[in-house]
Amino acid sequence: MRTYVTHYFNFEYIGIYLLVSLIGLAVVIGIVLGVAKLKTRQRLQDDSLSHKAIRRINRHHQERKRSIIESFFEMVFASTSVLIFLSLYYVIDERIPGVSIYWQKYQDIILLLFLCFSVILNGWLDIVFVPLEEIDSNQKASIRLVSSFYIILILLYIKFIYNDNNYDSLMMYFITLAVGRFIYFDFTMDDFLSTLHGFWEELPLLTLMASYSGFVCWFGFYTGFLLTSNGVIVSTLLAHLFMVCSIFILDKTRVLRLVM
Repeated sequence: MRTYVTHYFNFEYIGIYLLVSLIGLAVVIGIVLGVAKLKTRQRLQDDSLSHKAIRRINRHHQERKRSIIESFFEMVFASTSVLIFLSLYYVIDERIPGVSIYWQKYQDIILLLFLCFSVILNGWLDIVFVPLEEIDSNQKASIRLVSSFYIILILLYIKFIYNDNNYDSLMMYFITLAVGRFIYFDFTMDDFLSTLHGFWEELPLLTLMASYSGFVCWFGFYTGFLLTSNGVIVSTLLAHLFMVCSIFILDKTRVLRLVM
């Protein structure tokens, strides 16, 4: 344990890794702003538009840019909140043999409690830590559904790349949760289509999130800052914590407001 503490609290490595996380976040935001600008130009090419219509289009795209960026932040928060408790689940299961008797008996209940706490933590992150004001509760619900699929992708990656079967039960748990959002005992076709529409609207976030986190994780493992010996899921969590810190820095320095 002391070795890991010494390794991860090397402030030179922390500074470099945080800088890389910030650069990656800046690239993501640049992509969002660039795509939004192109779409705005396309809509404004119509010479018949009145000044009022032009102002309305510009205002709509300005709000849309903020909404997409905040949706991405929510995706990071939702994923990190779950990864914190999945990592804790892993540490208890793999590294603390003294509680194995109780763990084997109550691990399903403990996992459920962990997921409930992750929802509370997620709420704190997007309300207090970095307030997200442009997205409503329905959007947040859709983003958290997408983040469930993102977590499944992480677990699949660990399973097949690192030949680690320790997360199979967790994977099935998240698959069940994700499917349960679409199909439940009293669902209607309207409910199903509404959930599907919300999921489809936020699906591009999955590509952005996978690209961003993939780059940050790759850099960490490539440079040796992130270790596999402490559990890949724990190292993945550390990468996401740096991503959260990058969002916090960007929010508090108000850089985002300057570029928008």
